[in-house]
Amino acid sequence: MSSSITMIEARRKFGVALSTLVLLVTVTSCGESSKIYSKNSELGVFFTIPNGWHHIPEETIRSYEVEGADAAAKQKADLVLWQEAYSESGKTTAKNLLQLEAPKALTAFVRVRALTLEESDAMSYNGLRNLVLPVTELISGTSQVVNDFQLLEETEIVTQEARGLQTIFSFTPKDGENETIHQTALLSNDRSAIYFFLVRCTTECFNEGQKNVDAIVKSLTVKGKR
Repeated sequence: MSSSITMIEARRKFGVALSTLVLLVTVTSCGESSKIYSKNSELGVFFTIPNGWHHIPEETIRSYEVEGADAAAKQKADLVLWQEAYSESGKTTAKNLLQLEAPKALTAFVRVRALTLEESDAMSYNGLRNLVLPVTELISGTSQVVNDFQLLEETEIVTQEARGLQTIFSFTPKDGENETIHQTALLSNDRSAIYFFLVRCTTECFNEGQKNVDAIVKSLTVKGKR
């Protein structure tokens, strides 16, 4: 009798252990599928964003960018190798990405662009810093293109394939709402391309989504062309 009870108890414990293992595997699988992986394998760039975010495809961004643009702007648009964006809100459009006024929902935007020979020769950390706003001039007080500009943090980033800056700043566009931008701008080691990554929103929503911002920015990986 004692032997039978021991066997039953052993089977019960095994069943509990198996159920726990299945639960752990299920939770892990759910965790792995809780992110969207945005990548361009040819360029060696990828990042992750929370599952359920709205995708703004490359074609949509380009169509808005070249609409009504002059020849010089179209030539620059032709140098884009890859771009796309994601937003917490389905209401965020390509226009919201490319205008100075902040999107109302947290938004991530990646762009990889080839450089002309002249751009390659001239590109510096100041050039990378100033891709959205003339940050260098705003810091020195020689530009007033926006109000309430604040440089919140800046860090040099060096990878095997590129180097540049991560810059966090806030400002208020004229007739707009205060916004915060986390900008990563990297120059490839051969100086042929720039990798540009923005996570932005109004300052209020940026601060509320700080956990998502940190995770998205941390996920950005630049391995370069393969």
